[in-house]
Amino acid sequence: MTLKIPANKGGRPAKSLAEKRKYRLSLKLNTNEYFQLKSKAKIACKNRCDFLRELILSRDVKQRFSSEQIAILRKIGGMANNLNQLVKLAHVQGVWFVETTAKMLMSELDELLKRIRL
Repeated sequence: MTLKIPANKGGRPAKSLAEKRKYRLSLKLNTNEYFQLKSKAKIACKNRCDFLRELILSRDVKQRFSSEQIAILRKIGGMANNLNQLVKLAHVQGVWFVETTAKMLMSELDELLKRIRL
């Protein structure tokens, strides 16, 4: 007698009952309320359902990073890498050799951080 083990059919695992979204909500809005919801969701770069769901769960909706903020964050990452290389160079050749470059890099980093703050 042999036992048959069911073959894995693949695909995404089934969600638990707590994770499933099985409740549908109907909401009536007037024109002004509808356009306010639409514009606020667009500002947050989210669709209306995700916007309302986040609003219900956390009481505030955070805006996604804009393309300018993403570019600034990439610059900060590159500058952090440069700073790390300078620290390694300072350990090899002495701190006095890289002091001026590090000061310039830190002032640029401070300026970028001031620009990214909302």
